[in-house]
Amino acid sequence: MPKIRTHYDNLKVARNAPDAVIKAAHKALLQLHHPDKAADKSTADKITRILNEARDVLLHPERRKRHDGWIKAREQECCQFYGAGDSRRQASAEKTPAGTECQAIGKFMAATDGTALDTETGLMWCRFALGQAWRVDTVTESAKNFTWQAALEAVLAFNRQGGFVGHRNWRLPNINELKTLLDRQFSKQGNPEHFVDGRVFPENPPKIWSATPYAGYGGGAWFVHFKNGQAMSEDTRLAHAVRLVRDAQ
Repeated sequence: MPKIRTHYDNLKVARNAPDAVIKAAHKALLQLHHPDKAADKSTADKITRILNEARDVLLHPERRKRHDGWIKAREQECCQFYGAGDSRRQASAEKTPAGTECQAIGKFMAATDGTALDTETGLMWCRFALGQAWRVDTVTESAKNFTWQAALEAVLAFNRQGGFVGHRNWRLPNINELKTLLDRQFSKQGNPEHFVDGRVFPENPPKIWSATPYAGYGGGAWFVHFKNGQAMSEDTRLAHAVRLVRDAQ
């Protein structure tokens, strides 16, 4: 069964831990991994961001409630999937890499199987773009660019050929869904020219198509430009990358 890594795991506290315990755990771990004391400052900085995110979620009643709900749903899903008999377990072994883990990164639960669940919208994203290959916790190869019509057809072909991690209902996101990946806060934290969390979506292509056509003069379709953080419309004959999404429920 995949290990589900939660904000509680990141702070090393119980799931019923009160605020005082969460604050104390955060303070102790922060001191242990402080960048000023670490030989590898890049890793220490990454750990610090993870600890801060865990504290912020668990000390916010609504965000903690959503996080707890996600944990419960994922554990039930795992129990049903892995406890449904030998044939189901055999299928799971073929679809789920051994040692798959989930880690809370911002609003996402990022899994080493190549998916990321947005705990605010309930959408599940592929952590790679079409053309890229997923390897445990990063991507290899280069994203492929498609005209808008070719992008729609590529999604259908992707699902016909087996989809990904056992799901064949992947689709092109609409423009509002795609805009939820824009992360201006992450851009301010040392990545000023790329508005997406690279820890969740490594090697993110700069321009990604949505499924939304442009209704104004001249037609076209909407895409998100992750280099400047804007949603824009463009001629459908031009070629951009594709990132897939599905409704997790």
